[in-house]
Amino acid sequence: MRASGPGGGVGGMMGGMRGMGAHGMNVANMDSLTDETIVGAAYDHKVVVRLMTYIWPYKKDAFISVLAVLLYTLGNVAVPLLVLKGIVWAVDTGDVSRLHIIGVLFAGVTVLHFGANFVQFVYMPKVGQGILYSLRTGMFNHLQELSPSFFHRTPVGRIMSRSQSDVLQLQETFELIVQSLSDMLSLVGIVAIMLWIDWRLALISMSILPVLFFVLGYWQRFARHSFMRIRRAIAMVNGEYNQNITGVRVVESFNRQDANMEHFDDLNSEHLNANLEASRYSGALQPFVEVLMGVGMGFGVVLVGGIMFKGGNLEWAVLLAFALYIQRFFEPVRHLTMQYSQLQRAMAAGVRIFEVLDLKPEVVDKPDAIELPEIQGEIKFEDVNFQYVTDVDVLKEVNLHIKPGENVALVGSTGAGKSTLVTLIHRFADVTTGRITVDGHDIRDVTRHSLVSQMSMVLQEPYLFSGTVASNIRYNYEHASDDDVVAAAKIVGAHDFIMELDQGYDSVLAERGINLSLGQRQLLSFARAVVGNPRVIILDEATASIDTHTEVLIQRALQKVLAGRTSIVIAHRLSTIRNADKIVVLDQGRLVEQGNHEELLAKKGGVYARLYAVNYGLATDDDDEQSLQGEPSLAPAPGDD
Repeated sequence: MRASGPGGGVGGMMGGMRGMGAHGMNVANMDSLTDETIVGAAYDHKVVVRLMTYIWPYKKDAFISVLAVLLYTLGNVAVPLLVLKGIVWAVDTGDVSRLHIIGVLFAGVTVLHFGANFVQFVYMPKVGQGILYSLRTGMFNHLQELSPSFFHRTPVGRIMSRSQSDVLQLQETFELIVQSLSDMLSLVGIVAIMLWIDWRLALISMSILPVLFFVLGYWQRFARHSFMRIRRAIAMVNGEYNQNITGVRVVESFNRQDANMEHFDDLNSEHLNANLEASRYSGALQPFVEVLMGVGMGFGVVLVGGIMFKGGNLEWAVLLAFALYIQRFFEPVRHLTMQYSQLQRAMAAGVRIFEVLDLKPEVVDKPDAIELPEIQGEIKFEDVNFQYVTDVDVLKEVNLHIKPGENVALVGSTGAGKSTLVTLIHRFADVTTGRITVDGHDIRDVTRHSLVSQMSMVLQEPYLFSGTVASNIRYNYEHASDDDVVAAAKIVGAHDFIMELDQGYDSVLAERGINLSLGQRQLLSFARAVVGNPRVIILDEATASIDTHTEVLIQRALQKVLAGRTSIVIAHRLSTIRNADKIVVLDQGRLVEQGNHEELLAKKGGVYARLYAVNYGLATDDDDEQSLQGEPSLAPAPGDD
């Protein structure tokens, strides 16, 4: 699902789902993602197979990398054997002059070894960076397709953690796999040659491996705990960053800088301590492997090999070969022990990344969905019921007919279902039962893009993007000409203040447009909503947070903007409500009354009449007492529904 209709942007997508928090839902339990403490195996076949699909576009570079690894491994195994054979050949034949042949071969193998290593380190990063690019692009595109409810129930810090640190971690997986392949091939080759030269000394030299595996298994228990601690800490740090940056004005208005800094310092210290703990565990393993290598060399080669050579059971050349190979034997062992935890982290990151990529949008087009033709703007709700959570009705048996070009105002108390109703029209979610039609077409039978491209939504809190004024107005209509942009700004009354900016329509806005006043940002949101000439306009308390002067400008503009268009307005200001062709009154998810202002006021004791009386000072003391005891209000709290 795309971000929003023409006027909504990100704000529209999130604003349309506000009602989800109003029904006692435990947001934490709604999170679609597994816990950040998930720890994978060192090798996860599903992750590796999925990763191969990202490697395929770079298969040529990947093939060169693997070939370079094989040549590097071959050279690594062949050098000691070449030296051994050369010396033995020269000694046995007594022709020392022939050693220059061995020298030439040794130099050739060394050049091959160096060249393969160089190619490996050049091409592996190319593949890794390509994977990183593909993953980030795929993650960004997929997140834009997910339903708004996913973002409502999932903390931003967790999303950022997966789309940034986990993607970076997963990029390393290919390099680790290739390096591990090189180490395992080297290990197999070295073991095979050692067994071929002298199986007795080989088994004695490798007798320390069970000790290594035992210690490695014990070490992993602590490393696993350390890794989980790092994952929790970085997710908390990311979340705190997002929360404080996006809410910086609230932070500064309440002078919370010092308290927030103290809290962030605690979170950041936890992240630091977790990483230091992991470094200590890693640092403790390396010396242990070195000690084992010393034991293998001292006990296996020097002591046992020396005794066997003295007893005539071992040739001196074999003893020399084992001295060379035992060092190479422990080098891949050391690498693999260190790569184990890295691979484990990479596989866990892969599980989390692909978990996000496998999430399905809650609203998807049917395979046979058609393109919605140009509409007139007739909207019908037919026995509509809707639930965010099973068995918890938000809308109940709603039947509503909105005629083309009709201006409809939605009123009701907080939690009555107003924002949910417009959310369903914009198809941020699908009805549970019943259906909604636009010009006779069930909106589930048409592509969502063709539906929302003929609608616009303006939210109470305007959201502008970094860029110029003109680019924000033509946000969803990039083909709009400069004349179209200016015309849209003029019709909503934004042209004058835009021309007063330093560079007019080319003036660059800061993130969220914070270098403009709230009223100016809302006027640009209105211009963005009308530039595409939509047939349906939805205003979700779009004038609730602006000053009276700006509201007067917008009210004048609305008379032009809404003329001939179907409009649905959530509002509690009398001027907006009274001018509506039809007022729809919602109460606890039910449509209880509808009609124009005079008709509804004439219903003595009706819901609208009581709401109107309470809000505009016409209520008796008894009415006021009823209101205090829970009677609905025309003026819902900002952001609630």
